[in-house]
Amino acid sequence: MLFVWIALWLIGVVLLLSDPRKSSIRWLSAVAFCGGSGALSAVIGDSILPYAIEQGANATVQKLLDGLRILSSLMQYYGMPYSFALFALCYNTPAAARPWMGYSVPALLLPIAAMLLFVKPIHPVSYPVAALWALPYVAAGSLLVMFKREPTRSLRRNHMLVILIVVPTVVFCAVMNYVLPLLGFREMWRYNTWIIAYAVLLFLVAIFKYGFMGIQFLIEKKRLDVTIRAITSGTSILNHAIKNDVGKMKLFSEKIAAYASETNQTELAADIKVIQNASRHIQEMISRVHEQTQDLALSIGLHRPAEMIRELLEQLEPYIRHLEVRTELKDEVELSLDRAQIAETINNLIMNAAEAMPKDGSLLLRLYETKKHAVIEVRDTGPGIDKRHQKQVLEPFYSTKGGGGRLNFGLGLAYCYNVMNKHGGKLEIDSEPGRGTAVSLYFTKRRRGSHGTRTGADRRG
Repeated sequence: MLFVWIALWLIGVVLLLSDPRKSSIRWLSAVAFCGGSGALSAVIGDSILPYAIEQGANATVQKLLDGLRILSSLMQYYGMPYSFALFALCYNTPAAARPWMGYSVPALLLPIAAMLLFVKPIHPVSYPVAALWALPYVAAGSLLVMFKREPTRSLRRNHMLVILIVVPTVVFCAVMNYVLPLLGFREMWRYNTWIIAYAVLLFLVAIFKYGFMGIQFLIEKKRLDVTIRAITSGTSILNHAIKNDVGKMKLFSEKIAAYASETNQTELAADIKVIQNASRHIQEMISRVHEQTQDLALSIGLHRPAEMIRELLEQLEPYIRHLEVRTELKDEVELSLDRAQIAETINNLIMNAAEAMPKDGSLLLRLYETKKHAVIEVRDTGPGIDKRHQKQVLEPFYSTKGGGGRLNFGLGLAYCYNVMNKHGGKLEIDSEPGRGTAVSLYFTKRRRGSHGTRTGADRRG
């Protein structure tokens, strides 16, 4: 039980630290804390209290320990189904029903309050009465979690991990805590250790490999933020240092070129031209890196992305005329954003898609809304990105493209990530080799306004 107590409380802490403002995260951490409290009760009863008695602890200490044991046990029996039901409500609540969520917190407390006030004795728990409300809470919560629908493949994978980790664990514990005691099997909760071990193992695999309710994104986000800040600082220093020396090279190479022309030294003139081209290339390269990694200063305004996307498609028509281009845009959605930076971000995504489909293919641009976000999606039918590259494509200077004639430093997606980070949003990549790539820009609804739900769709190409 010591393992269960420590593991569940650590998971609760990790969840809270990942995103304390998210209600579903808070309630899921409460589930972990309540489950861990049951294990703490067992640790006190099996080890701490007997040890205190053996060491001659006075009656007051023994009474305090026993009271803590009872309180911890009640936290599990009453708190876990309650917090799980609220987690499920927050995790899968339609937008229209969200204003009513505040009433569910006290409403779901009523059975617990009734048991504490009217059912004697409080401890041990009256299993028949507790099962009357706890089992429906667990059953309804499990169905709410399992029947949630996600719009993208990456979100669906994350959702499946939530189902695999949370639902079996809570259901198993409910059976051990409520159902089996009704059949005369007491202290079956001791077998919860096995399901908790399964949940902890899968949770650790999820957060480090796939992500669990945004936790992996948080880890990756912090690492990318540090990388971009380091590059921003470094390129600023490098740009300043090289700019002066390149200026000197340009000045003196022009003087030598003039001298070579006056004295008709064609070989010297050709050599100087090589030096001039090299200096221009260095200056262009440093400027390009600096522009795409510099700290962004946003000019926020209220804009309609549907209009921006259509304008971009018109401007980029020569580059995408070989593609079948489709749009699915909610025309009335308005976002608080920096128009120039977001337009450049979408431009980068469209050009990446076009480069991935040099001969033909399909390009889809969507603007839609989820429960918590407004989303701009750019989807192509190109070759896709191999799984081993997907975590690296956001890193500055990483590129899967060939050399070509363009200056390509692998900064496009890093710049897009930086822009979305500055907007308080996020960028997600959903790709599979042979099936294309979708890049989604998520804007949180607290930074946006939306009017109406009309969808405009048109077809090009």
